[in-house]
Amino acid sequence: MNIKGKMIAMVLLAASPMAAQAREERVRSVTVPFILDHDRMVVEAEIRGRDGAWQKARLWVDSGNPSFLLSKPLADRLGLELGSDQSRPEVPTPENVRLGGMPLDFGGVKTNVGLGIDWLFITIHNDGNLPSTVLKKYHVVFDYPNRRMTLAEPGVLEPRGIRSPAAVHPATGIVQMDAEIDGEKCSFALDNGASSSFMPDSLLARLRERHPEWPYTLGAVGTANIWGWWGGEGSWPLIRIPELRWGAVTLSNVVVVGLPDFGEGMDVGKWYSQKTAKPVQGFLGPNAYKNYRVEIVYSEGAIYLEKGPAPPVPDMDIVRLTVKPLNDGRYEVIGVLGPDGKCVVPGIEKGDILLQVGDVRATGATMGTVVDALRGKPGDTRVLKIERAGKPFTVEAKVERVI
Repeated sequence: MNIKGKMIAMVLLAASPMAAQAREERVRSVTVPFILDHDRMVVEAEIRGRDGAWQKARLWVDSGNPSFLLSKPLADRLGLELGSDQSRPEVPTPENVRLGGMPLDFGGVKTNVGLGIDWLFITIHNDGNLPSTVLKKYHVVFDYPNRRMTLAEPGVLEPRGIRSPAAVHPATGIVQMDAEIDGEKCSFALDNGASSSFMPDSLLARLRERHPEWPYTLGAVGTANIWGWWGGEGSWPLIRIPELRWGAVTLSNVVVVGLPDFGEGMDVGKWYSQKTAKPVQGFLGPNAYKNYRVEIVYSEGAIYLEKGPAPPVPDMDIVRLTVKPLNDGRYEVIGVLGPDGKCVVPGIEKGDILLQVGDVRATGATMGTVVDALRGKPGDTRVLKIERAGKPFTVEAKVERVI
């Protein structure tokens, strides 16, 4: 066969049904493992830089944030120019991102670089996030019991579990479901990028007034210690709600943090409602559903929940410390309060630096590593290495059931 004949044959082959089928056999679904650090989900992805090279990137899966936020080191590796805005500069969104070999659609997603907030990346050892604006384009499964995440094109997977209707904001992709607490109707967004669950402190106060028997304390510890940068975490109120109806499922023993007003009457519900389809009273983090397989079918506006085994470690058996990650990788103590507002960890003061918990070095560790080291059985002792005014010393602290 001459060259012309070969070319015609190749064209015919490319147009054949078999070739068309081969082209259609693209990756339409992918399942990858994830790390759960301080109840925050982290997956391994790849992003192609301006030089054409693929860069590995640890992405924090964040269903509550519509923007793609990159660390400065990742932006440098990708060859992105930051321009003159030195606070949180907007940069071109990378065109090629893949997860487990499956290309992800980042089209139309706003991308920024987080400058001056090194702690945000140090505390999870992540390079960026996987935002809600990307997740909404897929059928998503957060399989917490098995530590796996699945992204699939709409229509590929058959959902399973208890179905509840959900509202999806068409632009942000943030999902929410109607809820009920003690007969009070409300709505909560699903925010798996947070470490805990939050509501206005005014709502928490109403619930406590009606139910003084519900476990209550002051000071955001454990996963309630979300970042340390929101202000006042050392004295935030916490309540354990025995039953919280969320959609068609009843969640049990959910610890919820009460956040104060942000100013000018803007509570957490009003602030969060700016990015939800309808008003919410707050948002539920993984502490509320991390023993569930959570399936979000954005295309049909539904969430499916399938219950798995309970987490093996009680979430609030811990040394009562609230910490704040610093930009240099250290952890500052910002709270040591008990339910009566008094210090309950003798020898430790606000402003101390937590250097070590037992054999676990705190500086440079993820927040999950540090907080997990403070956990144990009530009555256990943890030896803490502390620094104050440049001088190190040790303190023995007791693990307790905080709430």
